[in-house]
Amino acid sequence: MTLTEHALTGSVLTTGADHRMLVGLPWYRSMPYSSIVRLSLTVDGVPAEDLQLEASDEWADLPSLATMTDRSWFLQDRRPLRWRPAGPLGARVEIVLRVGLHLPNLVGPTGDGVQVLQEVRGEVPVRAAA
Repeated sequence: MTLTEHALTGSVLTTGADHRMLVGLPWYRSMPYSSIVRLSLTVDGVPAEDLQLEASDEWADLPSLATMTDRSWFLQDRRPLRWRPAGPLGARVEIVLRVGLHLPNLVGPTGDGVQVLQEVRGEVPVRAAA
């Protein structure tokens, strides 16, 4: 398994008033939520709108994650994403998850912080919410 593959392992997209899916952190170590500088998802090529991550038992959009300096996303944790539905889906969908991370304690050659963009692609099943 690669560095990022585990992020979608076992994921199922659940449809309903909003769509949801559990994802893992596509990195090799735990990170503070505030280190997430980009978060995007496409479903069959359609960008997810109003994307939020459940972080420490509250829903957070990208600007809110920046304030969560004292809480972390641990590698073993699968966190729910939710977003507004954009149309009907088939039985399986192609997912592209992109997570940009600011790496704490690392400084680039110009003195700026170091950021990485992790992209994970996979096909996941779709099911209706119970």
